Amino acid sequence: MAIVAIVGRPNVGKSSIFNRIIGKRSAIVDDQPGVTRDRLYGEAEWGGKSFYIVDTGGIMPSEAHPFMDLIAQQVDLAIDESVVIIFVVDGRDGITPMDKQIALKLRKSGKPVILAMNKLDNQKQEEDMLYEAYELGFDTVIATSAEHNKGFDEIQDVLVTLLPEEAEIEESSDEIRVTLVGRPNVGKSSLFNAIAGEKRSMVSDIAGTTRDVVDTLVEVDGTKFRFLDTAGLRRKSKVKSDIEYYSNVRTYQAIDRCQVALVLLDAQEPVTDQDKRLIGQVLERGKGLILVMNKWDLAPKESKIGDKMRDLLIDELPFAKYAPQIFISAISGRSLHKLPEMILSVENNRKRRISTSELNRLVREVLIFERMPGDGKGRSLKIYYCTQADGAPPAFIFFVNDITLSTRPFRRHLENIIRKMGDFSGVPIKIFMRNRE
Repeated sequence: MAIVAIVGRPNVGKSSIFNRIIGKRSAIVDDQPGVTRDRLYGEAEWGGKSFYIVDTGGIMPSEAHPFMDLIAQQVDLAIDESVVIIFVVDGRDGITPMDKQIALKLRKSGKPVILAMNKLDNQKQEEDMLYEAYELGFDTVIATSAEHNKGFDEIQDVLVTLLPEEAEIEESSDEIRVTLVGRPNVGKSSLFNAIAGEKRSMVSDIAGTTRDVVDTLVEVDGTKFRFLDTAGLRRKSKVKSDIEYYSNVRTYQAIDRCQVALVLLDAQEPVTDQDKRLIGQVLERGKGLILVMNKWDLAPKESKIGDKMRDLLIDELPFAKYAPQIFISAISGRSLHKLPEMILSVENNRKRRISTSELNRLVREVLIFERMPGDGKGRSLKIYYCTQADGAPPAFIFFVNDITLSTRPFRRHLENIIRKMGDFSGVPIKIFMRNRE
């Protein structure tokens, strides 16, 4: 998806615009200049188009605030990383010298810019300021007011006309796209380099040395794999620079682009909440999942340690218990030869289909002896028939008498039944309930 960046001085209302566009209060909104020190991003959709929206920290000269000494870097990054820029100025303050400096840099970039004149809460303010705003040299100027919920739909109407059409991924027909993701310094770049056979990513013991998504094409036994190496995903509270911030956005883009994700975990460390959230993102996006326990050469050499670690992973990650696991060393090359076959197997599982007749026969055979969920007043859920939807990951639609009688545990039970019908290891399964017309 395309990236849209919001830039401007501190306290001009960037976070308010960000929150209105993504539909929830994710950015911290405060009158203290510089309060949005970390960069926030979200996924938004308008007019049938999806995009990432980025809320950057306020831009200030270094002498005005100890945290704001990178005006050129911030604007340059917004220009480099985004396809459209929303430039926010404070309509109450008028156009300041700093606004003019930012505008000059944005005009030179040639990128589409929407100028949002914010905090214009009445008609007189709007009339007075819009003429002055056009002096900044941008064709699109929109008056906005968070207090009166004004101008935000108009911004998005214009925005989606400036977004490029989503390009078809050329390699999708005969390649399996694989993303390497994980926390910083778990060995993604070392694994990527071992797979690629050349030192494509910078490798060091300093977390976060891979900032961009790098990819390479590898062919194994006639199957082409495109491996994507990404920067380590950090918790938002640990994202301290513009470069790291945009790297996180690009990592999520790489997950969106892939078919199978290798989530690297460190054999020397316990599973963290960040690991769990990352795995959840992969599954939520419907991608194949393989858990890769790296640095296995450094693990204790006790008896049956592998079995113990597998049991521990299942305990820590019950929502991903169907994901295959592999224990490797990117440095020594241990077990790396097994990865291509595992990836191919998971991708085939993503495409696996069960015929409608077989699906209905097996489901009814199992459910006929079970008590169906109900409302406690004599009404119980009844399944008329089910079918598998087209596409990947596997999705199954159950047509029932009343979807309100369905429960989450029952849907999980249906998923478990389906998993026994075929090999769906490494693949999330979607269960949908529909009322029969």
